[in-house]
Amino acid sequence: MDNAGSATEAAPRGAAPSGRSKAKADSGMIGEWRVSSYSAMYLPLSVALLPVGVYVQPHYAELGIGLSVIALIILLARCTDLITDPLIGIFSDKLRTRIGRRKPWILAGTPLLMVSIYMLFRPPENPTALYFGFWVVAIYFAFTLINLPYFAWGAELTPDYNERTRVTGRREQFHYLGVVIATALPLTAGILIYLGVAGNTFSGLLGDLSGELGAVMDTHAGNLDVILDWLSTFVLFALPVTVLVALAFVREPDQVVIPRRKMRFLASLRVVRRNGPYVRLVVCYTVSTVGGAMTGALSFFFCKHVIDAGEWYSLYLLVYYLASTLGLFFWTWLASKIGKHRAFIVLVIWYSVWASFIPFIPAGWFGAFLFIMTMKGCTEGAMLAIPAAMAADVVDIDSARTGEQRAGMYFSLWGMLQKGGVAIGGALALLVVGLFGFDATADPSLARTPEGNSSMSLIVLALAYSIIPAALKFIALPFIWRYPLTEERQVRIRARLERRGVRVAATEEGTRA
Repeated sequence: MDNAGSATEAAPRGAAPSGRSKAKADSGMIGEWRVSSYSAMYLPLSVALLPVGVYVQPHYAELGIGLSVIALIILLARCTDLITDPLIGIFSDKLRTRIGRRKPWILAGTPLLMVSIYMLFRPPENPTALYFGFWVVAIYFAFTLINLPYFAWGAELTPDYNERTRVTGRREQFHYLGVVIATALPLTAGILIYLGVAGNTFSGLLGDLSGELGAVMDTHAGNLDVILDWLSTFVLFALPVTVLVALAFVREPDQVVIPRRKMRFLASLRVVRRNGPYVRLVVCYTVSTVGGAMTGALSFFFCKHVIDAGEWYSLYLLVYYLASTLGLFFWTWLASKIGKHRAFIVLVIWYSVWASFIPFIPAGWFGAFLFIMTMKGCTEGAMLAIPAAMAADVVDIDSARTGEQRAGMYFSLWGMLQKGGVAIGGALALLVVGLFGFDATADPSLARTPEGNSSMSLIVLALAYSIIPAALKFIALPFIWRYPLTEERQVRIRARLERRGVRVAATEEGTRA
């Protein structure tokens, strides 16, 4: 039973918030500079994370480390998150320093991440598997040190229902802007490499864009070291700048806690399990993440083997992530008008409608594919931002029941489920297409012939890329359809916390929750 109202004042279910409660909600409004200073930090983090899966692994494979060894190392490195995520989440909730609970972890993780990026992105000529494994574990640990407190900080930045959507939406816009930069930079590198060859000119490139672009992509694909060198240079410059801006200009808010006897750890975990809106939300988000991971795992294969446009894949990614960035403006606005859970329902329906067209795109129709994926892709960022804003709201229920602010623990569980969903979705997608005979090494020009991938294998690839992920997202709708934590109820919860609680300065050293 969701029982979200147990932490609220007795009031009619659909009643509007009182004037006093509304005033409390309005006090959560934060300025544009503060929101942007906090969110901008996510841009270099996104630029750093994308290459680990997209460019680093093939680069080390070219340097002589076997693919099976790389896959095993990545899997083992990800398993360490099962230990580090909850520990860092819980410890960041308990830490008390003059600068806050979250900032010290970010300060500790930033230099470790910078060193790890430098070493992993710029390896020696003949790296060993031990070298690769050590720095992969280091970079994942550094991301956890930064990301978990960073997300918890964002959840606590404002108590206002709609402002939380603005914070997470702006953060995801910087995230996808970082992805766009990481995606566009290889194409830029390839073009510059092409222009660096004697006799090649930009006008010649424009004169035969289709033909010359293939040469550009071939050139940049053979220079992964150049791409990683450029990306690491960008991150090593942008990361410390954005971190310092965020730490200097965005103060951690004061905590509001209810004086009561401190709960034991196991009892507090039972409170999490009985947090009905949170359980609904994580089921919905995890199922949705599995579907999204299936699409991501098969994206390149679909573009290359079904659409027969593998050389245009970087351009597709660039357009897709630009659409995700710009689409956030509309979806966050819609969430402020109709509520977050209703906006998420519209998101799933919009995504699924456009996904249903994908299996019917003929081979070679890259323009049609790009248009449909742009319309579908405009939901990508909002699929992350809106549930994250809803997760910030459910932490208020926990605060009302436990008397503590435990956003770190909640977002550590959130992160673990997200990583698990990504792993399951990617493995499921590859397993399904493999069972039906899809061969990633086959020549796309021989598709639907005895020498290439069969029609059945390509149909299954198309379904696993589009229809099955959309169906998985639809499974989430019953869990979110009658979501109980509306704006009115969240305002009442915040009002009760303010009325019954005490305010504890997050920057007061030695203060205990």
